[in-house]
Amino acid sequence: MRGYGQYCPIARGAELLGDRWTLLIAREMLHGVCRFNELERCLPGISRSVLSQRLRHLQKLGLVERVSGETHGLVEYRLTAAGRDLRPVMQALGDWAVTWAFGDPDPDELDPDLVVRWISRHLARDRLPARRVVVAFEVLGRSTTRWYWLVIDTEEVSICRHDPGFPTDVAFCCDAETLYRVYLGDLSIGAAQHAGRLELTGDAAALQQAPGWFAWSTFAPAVRGAERRRAAATVRS
Repeated sequence: MRGYGQYCPIARGAELLGDRWTLLIAREMLHGVCRFNELERCLPGISRSVLSQRLRHLQKLGLVERVSGETHGLVEYRLTAAGRDLRPVMQALGDWAVTWAFGDPDPDELDPDLVVRWISRHLARDRLPARRVVVAFEVLGRSTTRWYWLVIDTEEVSICRHDPGFPTDVAFCCDAETLYRVYLGDLSIGAAQHAGRLELTGDAAALQQAPGWFAWSTFAPAVRGAERRRAAATVRS
């Protein structure tokens, strides 16, 4: 990326992070994604050559380091202190975008694989039972239905595309847009159910507890705030 030729912190930050995919790579790494193939899976649409180039760029900038992993010596990419300090920057950028630049989604932007992965990262661990919990997602599409199972153990969570063979505690059934809106805080589970957009099934105790098992997106407060402002503006008009 060409420099701006200006002695300005914003110009310098844009020079370092303004390349396509760079911020999304940082987003994934802030959530603990550290291996090349996993980064590629989390960034649909990126080519392997571009991912390699961006990782080299981030290493050169001192935001990422390439290390030998603890498991079988596999190569991992880890954020340095400078890279980890991007977390509040990313949160502020997302909050601003939600407030001023985040309208209704284009259908092509709604990727069930991604939203289920994001949901798996935002669990309210302190509210989960002290045992294995299995949550199924039946995501309805225009031409096909996708199934996912989150197998949540006390220290880790796995995403399965086939029935893992464990009893399912609760199952969500909805389309991708509804799942995104619930995850982003635009719709509560109860509101989605009341509107007929989401069906939640399971035993009575799990159905009562399940809404509290998820922390949802860190952008949810900004999403709800933006919705309140839009509603207030509609009333005034």
